[in-house]
Amino acid sequence: MRLTIAAVIVMTGFLFPVWSYGQTATGGDARGVNYSFYPILGYSSDIGFFGGGLFQRIDYADGKRPFFTNTVADITGSTNGHWSGSFEYERTRTFGRPLRSRSVLTAERNPISNYFGIGNQTEFSSSGFDEGLFYLLQRRLLSRFELRKPLRTVNRQKTLEGVLRIKLSYTENEDRGADTRFVLSPPPGADGGWVNTIGAGLIYDLRNSEFDPRSGFRAEAGADFSPVAAGNNYGFSSYFAELTSYVSVLEHTVFAQRLATEYTYGSVPYFELPALGNENGLRGYALNRFLGNSSVIYMAEIRSWVFRFLDDQIKLGGHIFFDTGRVFSEDDSAEIFNNWKRTWGVGGAMSAFNPDLIFRGEIGFSDESYRIYAGIGFAF
Repeated sequence: MRLTIAAVIVMTGFLFPVWSYGQTATGGDARGVNYSFYPILGYSSDIGFFGGGLFQRIDYADGKRPFFTNTVADITGSTNGHWSGSFEYERTRTFGRPLRSRSVLTAERNPISNYFGIGNQTEFSSSGFDEGLFYLLQRRLLSRFELRKPLRTVNRQKTLEGVLRIKLSYTENEDRGADTRFVLSPPPGADGGWVNTIGAGLIYDLRNSEFDPRSGFRAEAGADFSPVAAGNNYGFSSYFAELTSYVSVLEHTVFAQRLATEYTYGSVPYFELPALGNENGLRGYALNRFLGNSSVIYMAEIRSWVFRFLDDQIKLGGHIFFDTGRVFSEDDSAEIFNNWKRTWGVGGAMSAFNPDLIFRGEIGFSDESYRIYAGIGFAF
């Protein structure tokens, strides 16, 4: 057991002081219980300059992978008035059985949430964006619970799992002026309200690591339902499928790909529609730039750990990426391969004293703007 203090600057310019307390073997192979606290200071185009802290407690139970329990809590506030907090607890054995469970509670206040309209060809102007014509104030409270049951095991690895999901959420919207797009062309769900869903799906996972995959692939598909009888203000359903793959091309270098699609049906509020233009897809466009009844996205990254220190306990890396995709709505062409949006960018990553907690910073470029991102973990 030991206490470690460090300060590392990621290549994107974010400062992450790190306080880590735990028992760690050489080569980053963690054992026992590890406690970490990360005061965070940085900048993101979507929320401005921000500060906060992240606490993690991860129990490896004498080398159990990926972990036995993982607890993460973080809170951040920004100069633009954005506040968010989240608590996540995950364990790989639940109720004394080999059931993996994950519970998440998040709260957010965002006074610069965006609404540009619905469709793949909605109008955008840099001057209007700077003047706040696409802004609204949004408050959200969300709770999620997920339970995964192994259906097939190969060499003690749970490759195929069935998934049960439950979500409870409440959204409150407030306009930022009479001349904003949100007021002039109010979307479905402008009044906010309750969205409670229940869903199920399948996960087929053959990656060599959940946090820093170097080889293998992962596939997931599922459906979620929001019946009005469950206290919802909106009745709809959504369906999704996703495939990610990882190939080691050089030592410490990986080519990662992601292909995902989503479809919704029914009375869907705008804040539950498939969205592109964020840190999870089409990086470089303004936040939630494109909303539609369905979406498709392809992402590719080349990642490499460039510098390693203290027997790999501190690692600094970089990556380049390319995103392309589009949304579909009633007003859009149904030709799947037309009018795809494209972005590209570069980023940096850091892990310090815990290989299963990775900080990421990126800058993405589109034909409309550029955006800077900061987050935890790789995009996929």
